[in-house]
Amino acid sequence: MPLNIPQLILQFIENQTETRTMLLPFHYPKKEEWEEFQSGFRYHGLSGEDLTSTKEGEWQPGWYVIALNEMDDPFFIDLNEEASGFPVYYALHGAGRWDAIDLGFDIVSLGYFLEKMEKAGKDKIACLQLVELSTDIQNPFWLELHTTIQEWDDEEAESTEIDPALLRYGKLVVTDAGPNKVKVAKYLMKIWDIGPQEALVRLTQQDVLVANGFLLHLQKHIDNLQQLGATVAWSDLPM
Repeated sequence: MPLNIPQLILQFIENQTETRTMLLPFHYPKKEEWEEFQSGFRYHGLSGEDLTSTKEGEWQPGWYVIALNEMDDPFFIDLNEEASGFPVYYALHGAGRWDAIDLGFDIVSLGYFLEKMEKAGKDKIACLQLVELSTDIQNPFWLELHTTIQEWDDEEAESTEIDPALLRYGKLVVTDAGPNKVKVAKYLMKIWDIGPQEALVRLTQQDVLVANGFLLHLQKHIDNLQQLGATVAWSDLPM
């Protein structure tokens, strides 16, 4: 584990860029969490056993996770490839082996792409154009992203007018974490700015408060939590 995180990587993880699709990076390590963030990839989270290996399908010694999407799939770089600007790779979590997909971006250009996707929000046409113009659509990861965006509801994605109903002020609560409790906890820990264990403890309570605010700002969390299998409820509050 290097003592100093290379500046290009540090800048990427500190930007914390989020988009409106669960497939792209969502959860980033903080500088002080860099080593902990490698748990389950470079080493076993309980035993500390080294999980790296030069064998095909294993986690390679130079690989370090720089972000996870909302399905806990890792985006990673190889520290040995600094001269190439740290090309970014993706792999499917839970497949029984690690098959790295080269995303065709170095870490800086991926950061620029994510910023553009963040600005595009839920504009379906803009997001599709960004993927088509910026990526190799034959790449399995980008093809999946493109297909996912195509399936967005057109009315929701292209609407530019704010629905007055979204200007309601209230509270969002989780009434049931559902079958993916760990993933829900990982999602909420970033909102609450707490650790994963504390988030799991909170989810044992009834009607767990996610946040207070305008529905306009919290709708993203409602959608994402429901996609993760959680049951949520909204209650209006007086302003």
